[in-house]
Amino acid sequence: METKKRGSNPLWTVRAAIVGLCLLPVVAGALPASFASNASVDWTAGLIKADVQLDLGAAGIKLPSGRSQAEQSLKSAVPELIRDTILSVELDSYRTVGDSLADGTLDPALFETFLEAGRMTRSSLSRDLSKLQESYEWKLADLAALYVRHSVPIDLPAPDRYVPARVYTGIVVYLQGEYGVRGEHRTARLRPCLFPKLFDESMRTIVERNLLYPDALRSWGAVGYAKDLGDPIVETRAGSAPLRIIATEIFGSRRTDALISNEDALKILGSPENRALAQQGKVVFIIDAP
Repeated sequence: METKKRGSNPLWTVRAAIVGLCLLPVVAGALPASFASNASVDWTAGLIKADVQLDLGAAGIKLPSGRSQAEQSLKSAVPELIRDTILSVELDSYRTVGDSLADGTLDPALFETFLEAGRMTRSSLSRDLSKLQESYEWKLADLAALYVRHSVPIDLPAPDRYVPARVYTGIVVYLQGEYGVRGEHRTARLRPCLFPKLFDESMRTIVERNLLYPDALRSWGAVGYAKDLGDPIVETRAGSAPLRIIATEIFGSRRTDALISNEDALKILGSPENRALAQQGKVVFIIDAP
């Protein structure tokens, strides 16, 4: 997912009014057209990334004396430049982050604090010294942490019968390609989100935000996403001997949730150690490259 923004967008004034937010003003003396950004969500890295720039000439800033002013101007503009991308992040099976602001789920003050907390990873001048260019990152897990309300996880459903299963180090669910959509006569590809759910074919919930330990959610989110088994996140998150499962269907109006067979679900639910894997978020979805 990628968004590009150049200059100001009057739609943001309308959206801010809907959710009751106060947009941060652009630093005095800098024209809106002097700012530009290119932002995207990297689900496999767990990051929101943005390359932003300030046109020094359009902003009326001269070097070298204006370098500090330019840096402060661009830093102040970053929350507005990235806002569109973060509001469009998929939250769960039916909402985006922007929807959760509109319906009151997310505290606007916490959202503003998150926007302002991006980590700058690069700052430089263009070759012709006409633009200040910077890169920023935000962790998706930090965004997910804004929604954590519970202090203890809800218990996972009890298994209805015994299935032999050894103890695993994590859970890996294959979701590449198209799958049938539960309840619909069509196929689709899974779309990543902050809080995906994992069900068995009887619609018992295996992974869901309130079933996870809150510390795990704040640390690395509900699940990790990878493009293949060789991705380092697989071993980092699911260990060297994970339970490998092929999904049977996907679910949700936004195609974010997955179903696995009842037999595979019982391998998770049938032992305390494997149940803990789901509650600790030691789960990786192998998906097509977003």
